[in-house]
Amino acid sequence: MCFLYMMSTASLMPLVASAQNSTDADPWAGVEEMLVTGSGINSLLDPENVSVIAFDTKMLADRGVADVGDIAAFVPNLDIRSQNATNASFFIRGVGLQDFGANSTSAVPIIQDGVIRNPSATQLVGLFDIEGLSVLRGPQSTGNHRNASAGTIKILTAKPTPEFSGYAQTTLSQISSVDAYDAPRYNVEGAVSAPLWKDIVSMRISARYSKEFPFVENGCANRSPIASRPEAVFGNDANAQICETITRTDTFDNIQGIDGERLRPREISAVRPFLAKRLGEVDDYAFRVQLRVQPPGSNLDFILRAEASNLNRDSTVGSHVGTGRFLGGLDSFGYSDAETSLRHEQLQASGLSEEDADAEIARQIFEDGGDRLPYRGNFDSPGRTIVETLTISQTTKASFDAFEMEVNLGYIQYNKSEGRDTDISPNRVFPSTSEDDAWEAYASVDFQGEDLFGLPLSWTAGGYGIAENVEAKQIQTLGFVGVRTVTTDFEQDTYGFGLFADFDYEISERMTFSAGARYNWEKKEFQVNDLDLVPIGNFFFEDTAESENQLTWDAVTGFARVRYDFTEDIGVYMSFTRGFKAGHFNPSRPDSAQIPGKGFADPEKLDAFEWGADFAGWGDRISGNLAIFYYNYRNYQVFRLTSNFGGVFREIQNAEKARSLGAELSVTLRPLQGYVPEAIEDLTITFDGGWLETEYLDFVNFDQRNTPAGQFNINVDNTGNPLISAASLQATLNVTWPLLLDRFGTLTPQYDMTWTDDTPFDA
Repeated sequence: MCFLYMMSTASLMPLVASAQNSTDADPWAGVEEMLVTGSGINSLLDPENVSVIAFDTKMLADRGVADVGDIAAFVPNLDIRSQNATNASFFIRGVGLQDFGANSTSAVPIIQDGVIRNPSATQLVGLFDIEGLSVLRGPQSTGNHRNASAGTIKILTAKPTPEFSGYAQTTLSQISSVDAYDAPRYNVEGAVSAPLWKDIVSMRISARYSKEFPFVENGCANRSPIASRPEAVFGNDANAQICETITRTDTFDNIQGIDGERLRPREISAVRPFLAKRLGEVDDYAFRVQLRVQPPGSNLDFILRAEASNLNRDSTVGSHVGTGRFLGGLDSFGYSDAETSLRHEQLQASGLSEEDADAEIARQIFEDGGDRLPYRGNFDSPGRTIVETLTISQTTKASFDAFEMEVNLGYIQYNKSEGRDTDISPNRVFPSTSEDDAWEAYASVDFQGEDLFGLPLSWTAGGYGIAENVEAKQIQTLGFVGVRTVTTDFEQDTYGFGLFADFDYEISERMTFSAGARYNWEKKEFQVNDLDLVPIGNFFFEDTAESENQLTWDAVTGFARVRYDFTEDIGVYMSFTRGFKAGHFNPSRPDSAQIPGKGFADPEKLDAFEWGADFAGWGDRISGNLAIFYYNYRNYQVFRLTSNFGGVFREIQNAEKARSLGAELSVTLRPLQGYVPEAIEDLTITFDGGWLETEYLDFVNFDQRNTPAGQFNINVDNTGNPLISAASLQATLNVTWPLLLDRFGTLTPQYDMTWTDDTPFDA
């Protein structure tokens, strides 16, 4: 017979232990085959994975998870930050890369249906019709986990079935806030599976549509064509300004806008015409078609997938705080947010000196965590972000007498355009527009077996290969002196492969030894050029810069782990893992592709030590696991954002040494099982907590400064500071209580809580 066993995977290891704990007769007696399904379960069965949090379809839906970025609220020591509508940075246990560029490579690869989604604009995967999702914490040093020095996020989509089945669901919600416009949102998704030919060929079609109405107020909204606008009579003439301002009178009784546009005499407002009053609209859709072939008696399973998506959103805006001379101060154009300006005026009116008012404003902004009106701003050039993505992939699984084989092939392509008010102010300081596109071809194969030459040894071996091309163009307008534009174009080709093998050896009934290794090879070809148009009178001076480089990196990574089970309920392990992530080129430095530490960053390496335990007790009413780890980094890659009169530069730099110490605890309680009637006994309480203590042990870098006398470098010492995106404490709590109501179905109240400590943003 065949037995299909499906379970919630949040605390799988205790559940597996409890299945072995019964003193009754073997519940699986006579079962010839057991199929264990679910992304999280399959991940735990990989030899190198010892710390996993997994979600099945229901858990994702119950928590309102719409894309990969939403899961960070429910996974301690996972931090996901989004700078714009498409690109995100992923950190696990303080390891990651806070870069949002088109050619960035995450330390947390996203693997969907066996294919790595390396292009950065495709990594905020929209989750629809999903079978399961797993977060693998810690460096993944073997298997098909390229550059996974922090961990991996694995996603499996729901598969076609030879029976008619399907679902449809709608989620309705609304932003209701005193800080933002009330804005409705809705999400519609559904799927249907159907047989095409007997039980051999089946198909599944799934789709999703998301609509979010705008909720951010733009004080620069207008219906005013530029040709109809009046000239400024004097500097900062409030009558010529388009954006909403607070005004005051100077010593000559001239009215000035103290928080609006910067206008010179006889200058016309350059705010884009016909701007909408509200920002934040989302209008996305995606659909997927899958074809599955399962020839009878062949032990073959073939799935072909095609997925297309379109993301169409208002580009991300923010709250202008100001960091000129102090927090909350004026920017380089003399602009301050209206709410901040008003507070400053009120403080001075109460009798404080300007210096004391400055200090009080800085203190209030720090304690408030920013602007008190975070969903209101003055944006002169808000833009739109559009991303079109196409993914084609296939998975082939085959079983033979001695081993099982899995082959994954994938092709990913995207096109993206984005306009952003990068300076988030009413002035043209450095708004930007960009276009980039990329394609990726990926292939992997692995073989698994349960014995080798008669030894009680389960093993996995295989490899992967990847080729990727990224082309990007960014135009940045600098309004410091006249109107200057900087256009940067770059192209990067990446080629890489890995070969791996790992095994589990059962030394005794209670002790298991696991080990594995992978050879990693990667090559990047990079070229960048820059055109700088500087206005001089009625002419433009052209300044060009270009450079190129080609680098190859390789490394051997691996792990070793010993596990000992004291009882069927309690087991412990200890492991050592070597992680690796290839180097990176910095497109922002068009003349420096061959200069270490400026044009490119070296590969990072990581040695990870981990100790852990999993447990179950009280008749399986309590279960959980604990992990304690210590990381030692070399050449840790750190993103830094710098700026000078030459523009805004995004750089990856190496911290020579860094460390991380941390722990994670997961506990699941089912306190009512066996004590109350069956209809109300399924109360489940799950707690997950994480702790991190991180530090740069040696991180001295330099920044450039421009003065009338020339350009010079200053050393910046970040040694002793905590790592980026590494909150000291995180905790989540989930309480569910299914109440069986006989023929009326099941009512399930649920409560979710998540809390995160202060998180460092910059080195």
